[in-house]
Amino acid sequence: MTIRILTLCGFTQNAYIYSKQVGAVRKACKNTEFVFVDPPVVVEKADLPWVNESNLDQFGSSASMDAENQTAETTPRAWWINADNWKTYKRFDDSVKFLHDYMVEHGPFDGVVGFSQGAGMAALLAAMASIEKPGINPLFPAHENIPKLKFAIFIGGFLPGYEPKCESHDFSNYFPLPASLPTLHISGKNDTLIVPERSQILASRCENARFELHDGGHYTPSKASWRHFLNAYINSFAPGGSNGDVPEIDSYGPNGANAPASGGGKGSKSGSNTPTPKTPKQPKQPKEAKPVEGAKVGEATEKEVKEVKGDGKVAEIEEKAAGLSL
Repeated sequence: MTIRILTLCGFTQNAYIYSKQVGAVRKACKNTEFVFVDPPVVVEKADLPWVNESNLDQFGSSASMDAENQTAETTPRAWWINADNWKTYKRFDDSVKFLHDYMVEHGPFDGVVGFSQGAGMAALLAAMASIEKPGINPLFPAHENIPKLKFAIFIGGFLPGYEPKCESHDFSNYFPLPASLPTLHISGKNDTLIVPERSQILASRCENARFELHDGGHYTPSKASWRHFLNAYINSFAPGGSNGDVPEIDSYGPNGANAPASGGGKGSKSGSNTPTPKTPKQPKQPKEAKPVEGAKVGEATEKEVKEVKGDGKVAEIEEKAAGLSL
C-alpha cells in the first residue's frame, strides 16, 4: 500500500524548492508518495521590502524576487501574508479554498506534512478535515475525497494566531486536535526562528502528540537516523500498523536495519517536559500580495538534491526575517 501525504512548504519557498530540500527523506521513505503543493499566494518585493536578490537565500529559499524573470521553480510563495502587526492573515481564505479544491481533485490523502508556515497551515487543515469538527470552516465543506487524516507531521511548526492573537480569523475552535489524530512535532534545538517552545505550544494543543528534537536549526532533519525514523513512523499507518508507536530516533542505525517496525515509541507527549513558552519578537509587517495561480511542481533530480549542502544547511536559514512564518 502506498501512503499518500499532502506536503506543505514554508514561507517564501514553493513545492519545487521544498521537494529538493527533503530529497534524502523522500528517497528513504518507501511506499510513500509525497505530494508537494504550491501555495496560491505569491510573495512580492512589497511584502519583503528589506530583501533583495543578494540576500534572498537567508530564507532558505532559491526563489527569486525578480518578477520578470521568475519561473515556476523560483517563485516565492506563502499560505498567507501577515499584516497589521501580525493580527491579520491576508489571503488565508484563498489558501483554504485552494487546498479544498486540490484535495477534492487529487485526494484522498492519508496524512499531511508541513514545514514552518506550512506546518501552521497543516494544523489548521487537519482540524478542517476532522470528523470531530464538521463545518468548522464553511470554505472547507465535507467531501468524499477528503476523509479524516490518519496522521499529521509538523516540522518547525507553531500555533497559528497565537501571540499576538489573530483578529482577522478565529482559530480557537480549531484546537485541540482530537486524540484520534496522531501528530508528530519536530523542532530544532538551535532553531532561533521558530524556537522549540513555540512548537511545544502547538503540541500542547494536540491530544495525541509526540514531540521530537533534532540538534540543528530551522530545517527538516535528514540524517540517516531521522530518515529511517520518519520512514518507520509513516509506514506505521499502513493497515495493521502501530499508528505512530515506533522507536526513538537514536535506535535507528545507518541502514535502519536495527530498528523494529513498530512499538516502543519514546518521544515526548505534549505536556511532558514542556519548555516555558516565550513571547516571540515581532518583525516588520509585510504588505498584501497579489493572487497568482499555482504553478506545476517539478521533480527533484539526484543532482539537485545533492546541491542542498549538508543536513539542511540551506533550509536552516529560511525565513530569516524572524517570525515571518507566524
